[in-house]
Amino acid sequence: MRQVWNEFEQWLKINRPEVLGTLNEAATESQIAEVEQKIGLKFPQNLRELLMIHNGQRDEYIAAIDNYLLLPLDEIVYTWQTLKELLDGGEFEDFEEVEPVGPVKKEFWWNPCWIPVATNGGGDDICIDLDPAEGGKVGQIITFWHDWEQREVISDSLEEWFIDTINHRDE
Repeated sequence: MRQVWNEFEQWLKINRPEVLGTLNEAATESQIAEVEQKIGLKFPQNLRELLMIHNGQRDEYIAAIDNYLLLPLDEIVYTWQTLKELLDGGEFEDFEEVEPVGPVKKEFWWNPCWIPVATNGGGDDICIDLDPAEGGKVGQIITFWHDWEQREVISDSLEEWFIDTINHRDE
C-alpha cells in the first residue's frame, strides 16, 4: 500500500494539490484495533496500512478521489454504526431490492460487512466489501448509495482503486 500511496500522493501534487493539506496524521495500531473492536470487523491489511499513512482527511469539502473524501477512523465508526442502527431498526426493509453491478450481495440494502472508507458527504459511500457475492473478492471496493439501489464493484482492491484514479479510469 505504501508504494501505491506514494504514487497517489504524486498524482495529488499535480492534479489536486489542495487535498494534501487536508490529510490527517497517521493512525496508530491501537486506534485501528479499537475501531475494529467497536464495529466487530477485522480491517484488511491494506486498509490498516493506509490508515497508518494518513488517517483519512479533515472535512474541508476538498475531495481526494472524484467527489469523495477519505474517511478518518472516527467517521468510519460513526458511518458504520449509523447504518447498522438503521439496519437493525428495520429502516431498510421497505426499500427497493438492491441491483448489484458485479458480485455484490443483494440481500442487504446495507451490509454490516461493508467498511465505509470514503464519502461524498451526502450519505453515499465507497466501501470495502468483506462479504462479496459468489465470484467476488474479499476486499473489493463498492459503491453504497443512500437513495439508489445500485451497488457496483468499482475495483478489486483498495490499491486498484487508487491506481485507477491515477490512471483516470475511475469513471
